[in-house]
Amino acid sequence: MDSRLLSRRAALVGLIGLAAAPRMALAVPAGGRFSAIRVDVAPLRASGNGDFADWVAATLPAALRQSFAPYLAPGDRSAPVLVARIDEVFLGPDHSGGFGGNPVSDAIDGIQGEGIVEGPRGQAIASYSLYSAVGADTYINMPYQLDITRRRVETVAQSFAQWLPGKMGL
Repeated sequence: MDSRLLSRRAALVGLIGLAAAPRMALAVPAGGRFSAIRVDVAPLRASGNGDFADWVAATLPAALRQSFAPYLAPGDRSAPVLVARIDEVFLGPDHSGGFGGNPVSDAIDGIQGEGIVEGPRGQAIASYSLYSAVGADTYINMPYQLDITRRRVETVAQSFAQWLPGKMGL
């Protein structure tokens, strides 16, 4: 038998199998209910962004509870857990300038992570990768720059929480 024909058949069977296989990102829990929400900032911390990880960990749980309020069922032991894993936070460069004496800034900040639906035994049922970007006002150049940076990180964390339900089809 011709080896090219076998390779084509193997490729075709592989493609059909891939198309027929259930996609992990499409599995939304029955009823769209979650028993709990957890935030995992370990990847962010491991990349050397300890302050960012602390700020996201402080902001994201409340923002997720607000965004997922209609989907929370804390007493339901059969409902899966939603884990929001944050991999990276990007603060865009300051492109400050001025026009007519008015300061202007057009930095774009972003956050990258994944919403993971975990079953009762901690197994991943579904995952939803998400990158969210927001514009940032960086023209304020004051001694309180750390507060501005924290506010920018908190803002991208809130945007992640706002976009995740839609990404999950809820």
